[in-house]
Amino acid sequence: MALVLFAGFVSRANLPVETEPAVDVPVAMVRVIHHGISPDDGIRLLVRPIEKELKTLEGLKEVVSTARQSAVYIVVEFDAEQNVKSSISDLREAVDRASADFPADTEQPVVDQLTAVGEPDVVVALSGERVSERELARMSDYLQKQIEKIPAVMEAKIYGDRDKVVEVILNSRSLQHYRITMDEVLDLVARNNLLVPAGDMESGAGRFNIIVPALIEKAEDIKLLPIRSSANGVVTLGDIASIRRTFKDASSFSSLNGQQTMSIYVSRRTGTNSIEMVESVRELVERESANFSKEIAIDFIFDNSFHAKSMVDELSGNILTAMSLVLILVVATLGVKAGFLVSLGIPFCVLGSIIIISILGYTYNFMIMFGLLLSLGMLIDGAIVIVEFANTQAAEGLSPKEAFRNAVGRMALPVTASIGTTLAAFLPLLFWPGVAGQFMSYLPATVFAVLAWSLLYALVFAPT
Repeated sequence: MALVLFAGFVSRANLPVETEPAVDVPVAMVRVIHHGISPDDGIRLLVRPIEKELKTLEGLKEVVSTARQSAVYIVVEFDAEQNVKSSISDLREAVDRASADFPADTEQPVVDQLTAVGEPDVVVALSGERVSERELARMSDYLQKQIEKIPAVMEAKIYGDRDKVVEVILNSRSLQHYRITMDEVLDLVARNNLLVPAGDMESGAGRFNIIVPALIEKAEDIKLLPIRSSANGVVTLGDIASIRRTFKDASSFSSLNGQQTMSIYVSRRTGTNSIEMVESVRELVERESANFSKEIAIDFIFDNSFHAKSMVDELSGNILTAMSLVLILVVATLGVKAGFLVSLGIPFCVLGSIIIISILGYTYNFMIMFGLLLSLGMLIDGAIVIVEFANTQAAEGLSPKEAFRNAVGRMALPVTASIGTTLAAFLPLLFWPGVAGQFMSYLPATVFAVLAWSLLYALVFAPT
């Protein structure tokens, strides 16, 4: 018994904590951006190729497509019986095949699996009244990369930032002077920003890889692009245009206390501890912010671990209160000795069930705790029957050992039948299909674990 109690305490300490059960939602969203495209053209040029490829997927339940100015969104739902990870992987492959038919300027499609929770675990906001947008974006990018190195972090997304661009402003007088047209400039930039697979070259000295530096990687590369050459020299793009780094026009704005803000939304991996992950993020941010400008203020504007911790503490307190009330009631009705023997089954069964929960790979969430709370009144029924029958036998003159042996032999079947009928009532919940079934399965699994340990305690541990 001591080994079970010790293993239960260890399992509880290592059990990941979260507010809601981790559920794989068989729904994904495909997002395709093409700046300037109309909704009608988006349906024709972006949605139709994707929907054609989606017809080849197995277990497809529903496809809902929406087209807006400059973007299309496709929500794909699979049957609940499908393997979610495999289905999402097949979806990404289908979208990649469809992207070959997209217009040239279309951005890379993004496929995201939707989650049941739908909110981050923690949000880190960077703001500063006298800090430039470029500096704020640079610090946000750096902090995002550092946060994503934390093993428990699944992703860290930045909101409130704008995509960086290089702006080329042509000088009309210079164009007229050199007799260069706009089309020539556009064609030049397009031809000089291509990835050229050059292969390798063999010689007597061996094989060498050939690299053709054709991609534009920095603003200086654009400035040095040759437009036209003559006996008088080479005209570069820098001679006819001013080039500067800037940002795309903002489609949204984020602020905190009236100051421009960039927020990092951090989400954890499934099955990891929400509280520990947020603590790791806080420690990292505190450590890295020491190297930031004092003008940059860092705030945690959302912390889901606080809700998880308060919920766990509150429900754990309710469980302890219920255990205390049951203990008092049992001792008051059965006496100190018998009451203590029966009540000892409460921590035994609760900690034993946590061992099973840990083995199943579950997290410590409110459904688990609700199952524990629901089971408290039922888990000692068998022990009460065995102990009371043994007390009756002892009153007739039998030794405690013989009394408990007779009690187990006589009452084992009724106690097993009593617990079995309770388990039978919860059994259908284990076979509830769909996402709701995944969510609810934590409750019957917990009740099954607790009552199985209660049967073991009543028939094996209590008599000994």
